[in-house]
Amino acid sequence: MAKGGSTEQKVTLPKFYETALQQTIGMGRDVAQTGYVPYYGPDVAALSPMQNAALEGTNQMASAFGMPTADMGSYMPQAQTFAGGVQGYSAAPIYQESVDALAANRPAQKAYIDSFSINPVTGAPASRGPSGQPVALEMTGASRRGK
Repeated sequence: MAKGGSTEQKVTLPKFYETALQQTIGMGRDVAQTGYVPYYGPDVAALSPMQNAALEGTNQMASAFGMPTADMGSYMPQAQTFAGGVQGYSAAPIYQESVDALAANRPAQKAYIDSFSINPVTGAPASRGPSGQPVALEMTGASRRGK
């Protein structure tokens, strides 16, 4: 480099690459607005009829020898039947109860959290008012439970 001179280097991206990059960023923003998607299916399988029979046999044997037995149904709720006849237990009702408690006890915070995501019932874009403040989503009880 000569005394007092300067050099300038300029890197330019090909147009197709720049377009693809912009589309990728836009898609990332869209996906980010999807929000949390709860799972409403079974999380844990219920005991099969054969497992229940084995437990009952164990109880009968224990009882025959004067040992304590366990009432297997006393500590678990009734298993739910899902599509295809699958029986199990779902955490979805507990999750929804927690979401409803947040909405009841901290409505502004819940509205703010919701403002970053699409409306899960209508698919409308994130709900923000003219001032940029979050707008609470209106949903019925049935739609909140995914029905």
